[in-house]
Amino acid sequence: MKKIAIISLCLLLLGVSIAAAAPGMRPQLLQPIEVATTGTFFANVSVQRGPNATIVGTIAGNYTAQNNRGRFNGTWTTVNHTGTLQGRFGRLHVMGRISMVNGTQRPLPFIGFLVMRNGVFGGRAMSYIGPALYFKGTYT
Repeated sequence: MKKIAIISLCLLLLGVSIAAAAPGMRPQLLQPIEVATTGTFFANVSVQRGPNATIVGTIAGNYTAQNNRGRFNGTWTTVNHTGTLQGRFGRLHVMGRISMVNGTQRPLPFIGFLVMRNGVFGGRAMSYIGPALYFKGTYT
């Protein structure tokens, strides 16, 4: 009885291994490879969200994207200051560094959320200094 149980267990494991290693019976569908796209973006920045939000600055720049992720670099402008920003985005997240043009302060890291649909994007960026900022704009 013990031998029959051991032989049955070995045959079961062998059968499962062969079934797992065999190719599937369904045809394999190849996913199209997306070509890297480049473009520009422009957005207004505010401290509040919504239609009555006061715009405190703008951001503009260039991006390179492939498969819902990519890199960006650009400039930001407020009434009193200007600077540069650069970073990466992926699906629903954005992270990067923002700095002043004259270099009087160290670059400041930020992280946030991003939504992109049909030429319009928006989101929220946060850092350990200052308020969370909302941005909304267009990309091409």
